[in-house]
Amino acid sequence: MGTTTPAPAHAVVFDDRFAVLVGNTVRRESGPEPLFVLGIASDSGGVVSPDGRRLAYWANGDLRIIDVAPGAQPRTLLAIAGNEGALYFAWSTDGTGLVVGVNGGGGGFADAPPGYTALRVVDVAGGTPREIARIRNANVVPLAWDRQARLIAAYEPTAGGTYRYDVVSESGTVKQTTPGSSLYFLEASHDAQLVFGRIDLPTSAVRVWPVGSYELAADLAVPAGENVLAVAWRPGTAEIGVLFTDRLELWNASGARRTFALPPAPPSSDRYTSLVFRADGKAALVGRQLNTSTETFDTYTVAIDLATGRNTVVQWPGPASEPGRSVRLGP
Repeated sequence: MGTTTPAPAHAVVFDDRFAVLVGNTVRRESGPEPLFVLGIASDSGGVVSPDGRRLAYWANGDLRIIDVAPGAQPRTLLAIAGNEGALYFAWSTDGTGLVVGVNGGGGGFADAPPGYTALRVVDVAGGTPREIARIRNANVVPLAWDRQARLIAAYEPTAGGTYRYDVVSESGTVKQTTPGSSLYFLEASHDAQLVFGRIDLPTSAVRVWPVGSYELAADLAVPAGENVLAVAWRPGTAEIGVLFTDRLELWNASGARRTFALPPAPPSSDRYTSLVFRADGKAALVGRQLNTSTETFDTYTVAIDLATGRNTVVQWPGPASEPGRSVRLGP
């Protein structure tokens, strides 16, 4: 395992072509100074497109998108009918469309799945949404949509992990696989080639598999006695960021690992720690929530350049441990 020794904390690792979206405010990577505010509610949430230039989000049952730019106006792509509901969606790998899991036909006991989940796709350019498949008695969460391979990856979560992992072709064929062990926090790589999930029993590991072949899954073991704080795909690569208290490791499905040491942090709770990669995959932001007094909190963020290992610390005011979502401003 290779270890990258960080340069002094004042080393500059920020890139002005990128920023962070916190709520509806776009800020510089280097600090809390706002650049502009998007014309959406501050609690809109949403998912940033693979290129970092657009945000998709829900607003009163409408799925909308907005360019990450000053003065941009949102557009509605899809409206959910009153007898249906939806929460989860995923961008296509090329950023030209979205796949949405729409639930309907509910009933039964309190924890019963909906009567169906309809996987519907819609183009960012507009047009009528198209239903790909309707999966009965299941709550299906889309993970990724590979438009070139014409495949959608999804899963069916339960309180105990994952009931089934699903691969759906654009022609409507559904392949469902039962994992056979507890599997949590599934996430697809940005190119929709790989998926990971976390397992805790019999040992703690990150399980990785090709999108179309769960049977080829491999378990990447977590070192004994270590506590994983966050896991995320690094954009543009087949590497997985695995965050520990004192370091960030990049794991490859082949087994290769790289380590980036983190500077000692002020006292904080590991429970409020997050990992975000820049949209181009060249830097990582590790956020921690600090209790600076009995009533106030600050966010302590370490930015790491993944080519050199240089890092620098930014202390942003506010209670959110999430450093924000990376967005692209320049070419």
